Amino acid sequence: MISPSRQGLFISLFLLIALCSSSHARAGELTLALANSTCDAMNKVGDLYRTHHPVRFTYLCKSSGLLAKGLRGGALNADIFVSADREWMDFAVANDLVASDRIFSAWGNVLVVASPKNSPIERLDWQELASDRVTTILIGDPSTAPFGRHAKEALEVSGLWDRVKHKIQTRKNIELLAESLATSSPSTVGILFKSHLTDQLRHLHTLDKKLHQPIRYYIAPLKASAGNGEVAAFLEFMRTKAVKDIFLAQGFAVGAP
Repeated sequence: MISPSRQGLFISLFLLIALCSSSHARAGELTLALANSTCDAMNKVGDLYRTHHPVRFTYLCKSSGLLAKGLRGGALNADIFVSADREWMDFAVANDLVASDRIFSAWGNVLVVASPKNSPIERLDWQELASDRVTTILIGDPSTAPFGRHAKEALEVSGLWDRVKHKIQTRKNIELLAESLATSSPSTVGILFKSHLTDQLRHLHTLDKKLHQPIRYYIAPLKASAGNGEVAAFLEFMRTKAVKDIFLAQGFAVGAP
């Protein structure tokens, strides 16, 4: 029969081994909660990073609002959060989710109006969104997708919202909008980020930046992972020229706010 003292020692050793095993399971793994519009670029960043670091990435790609709410509610777990605007990063700070002293912004974006490639519309002034040339306008869901909120803001500031709101249809994320637009009727246009123009879309107009708040992306480690050495190394890598070149090639605006 095992004495109480030896039994206690065995229990302590078991707990220590379990703790080490749990820690080891996290070693070399990073989970990134990514604003949808950054997902393709961040996959390329991850591929480049793994050429010199044996890390396995998990990418959680959703609208910034859905990510922030999921992280707050515990439905999502991640090491790093990338938001497509300051508002949802501020939400993460207010809910004590991220290390606020380690937030940084390395790139931005530009809103454009686009049509399906087969559309007869080759050029479109901003005010013409209210004309009969356009029957449907696709934008992101303003409640969770920053590119949708910026689009709505631009329409409101320019006095167009009340004139075109009957034409508005929303999509949950930018990939879905780009895909929907590509197969839409020739009189449909969409307002999306320049970084997500595809070969199936035609660029019609670039929005005046004065019509909406600055479009900037923000990145920060989750508080629970802020002390992780791999997280720190990856965030440092995110500041390099190689990463900026990837985002520049994808159509993002790279540089200081």
